[in-house]
Amino acid sequence: MSATLTYVYCLVRSARRPSIAGVPPGLPLSEPVRLVEVPDAAPARRTAPKAKTPAARTWLVVSTVPQAAYAEEVLEQEMQRLEWIGERALAHEAVVEHFLRADAVLPMQLFTLFMTDERAAAHVTRDRRRIDRILSKIAGQVEWGLRLTLGAEAQAAPARRARVASGADYLARKRDVRDAVRDRMKKARLDATRIYRTIAAEATAAERRTDIDRTVPGSRVVLDAAFLVPAGRAAAFRAVVRRQTGPLTRAGVAAALTGPWPPYNFI
Repeated sequence: MSATLTYVYCLVRSARRPSIAGVPPGLPLSEPVRLVEVPDAAPARRTAPKAKTPAARTWLVVSTVPQAAYAEEVLEQEMQRLEWIGERALAHEAVVEHFLRADAVLPMQLFTLFMTDERAAAHVTRDRRRIDRILSKIAGQVEWGLRLTLGAEAQAAPARRARVASGADYLARKRDVRDAVRDRMKKARLDATRIYRTIAAEATAAERRTDIDRTVPGSRVVLDAAFLVPAGRAAAFRAVVRRQTGPLTRAGVAAALTGPWPPYNFI
């Protein structure tokens, strides 16, 4: 049994060999991050040269890790420890983000492991058509996240009234507060939907995640969305978001724009 494993952070498509100068150290106990080139599935057909633009090539970004620390049985045990997972998730993400300026970056899931470099490359080769479609979709693109949250103060605003005089008044006040909060949430969600559609029109693709803003009881999140945006349009995209969310922030809805990220939600 091999004493080491190949850990894969991401797949990079680039016309030039990606630079690993200054790349973060990678997972704890791993050897330095390195590149493994994945050969083309088949030799290119000879045709008359049309241009001198170098052809895009594909690399796996990997590091060697000890099997004793990352074997399947070890992962099953350590996955119960959030601190252990969090440290490695941050290291994984830092390496992927180092390559954001490449033509296309396909991030791998946390703890993507192979017995050898050759097996990792062979896996990509077998799935080359699907991977090429994904790389074509995300080439030159980065992900931005936008979350809109109704502030607690905006929800509590109806409660600022005179003191209640009786139990009936108290119950009526509770009902009014509940109804006012519900109405505020309904309006905030409608505004968020309108804003999402407007911003999505400025992006290559958009994804609205409804698992938080609709299914978590008591959630004040009215929009949780991801946008795929050309890397060169970052400033213009941020300006659109500021312009669209400005009126909502003045009405008590907090806007948080994060990015640029690897396109996790679009692969």
